[in-house]
Amino acid sequence: MRQWLPRALEVMAWLAAAVMLAVCATQWFSTDTRIVIAIVQALMPWMVGAAVAIVAVALTCKRLMLALAFVPVLATGLVLAAPLVLHPSPASTTGSEPTLSVFFVNALYSNQTPAAAAAVIAGSGADVLVIGEFTPDLRNELDAAAAADYPYRVEQPAPPPSSNGIAVWSRLPFEAGTVIDLAGRPTADVRFSLGGVPVRLLGIHTAPPTHDAGYWSRQLQSIGEHAAGSDVRTLLIGDFNGSRWHPSFRALLRRGFTDTHEALGKGWSVSWPTDEGWFPPPFVRLDHALYGHGLSPLGVRDVSVPGSDHRGFIATFAVIEP
Repeated sequence: MRQWLPRALEVMAWLAAAVMLAVCATQWFSTDTRIVIAIVQALMPWMVGAAVAIVAVALTCKRLMLALAFVPVLATGLVLAAPLVLHPSPASTTGSEPTLSVFFVNALYSNQTPAAAAAVIAGSGADVLVIGEFTPDLRNELDAAAAADYPYRVEQPAPPPSSNGIAVWSRLPFEAGTVIDLAGRPTADVRFSLGGVPVRLLGIHTAPPTHDAGYWSRQLQSIGEHAAGSDVRTLLIGDFNGSRWHPSFRALLRRGFTDTHEALGKGWSVSWPTDEGWFPPPFVRLDHALYGHGLSPLGVRDVSVPGSDHRGFIATFAVIEP
């Protein structure tokens, strides 16, 4: 005998199945250039979790067809999440290789506590600081806190309400460094020499897909075209406003880059939003350290920065033979 299930709940479950299948179709066909699509794709892990719960109830109530409707959703979720679990370990190191530690945060252009934010950033002890939404106020506070420690700088501050400010401050001298325009957004492009080996770093902050998802997708494509195929060891570090759950971000990874959090078993961690109290809680990682050939991550640690709506992080890399 079929167990009782309220008709209204069953109808809602079927509607949920239709919506979830539509979202999965955007993954199958690599579509994320619409605002609504990009937003719901960021919720993919939570959607799959809801699907698991609905399937459990459907099976308990002997609604086999309803349970089967969610099978493509579960399968899509498993395929997308597989790299978070079944990823290769980072290349081994001997401990004698040159290393580089990088701190990143999107500091938030409307940050109301720039002095406190500067204290955390300066206190990170990283070799290199990469800062998105870099404002003149934050620059002044950071200059007061760490001017002597980070004498080498490539920066383009932007006053509020612009979110286009970007900066790379370094303890290490640059071999080259400038702020370039990639698809209409400023991007810091610097190069170091570590043990005689050139290492390139791009400091990135894309526009969010919530403003123009097509523009955001083109920016990720432009970053990939600019960075891929180089013989120089390359790091892409910043706020990509995208995650593994977005096809455009996965396309960037396929150009030969690996996500540091994922490689070190922290792929399920989240970085946004952190300034909205208890709702919504942080639910997606938008901030990434991507590395290419000839580099191996040694560690990554998330950091809370006062006044920011993102968690920052400190990532350390070793320079290895490709």
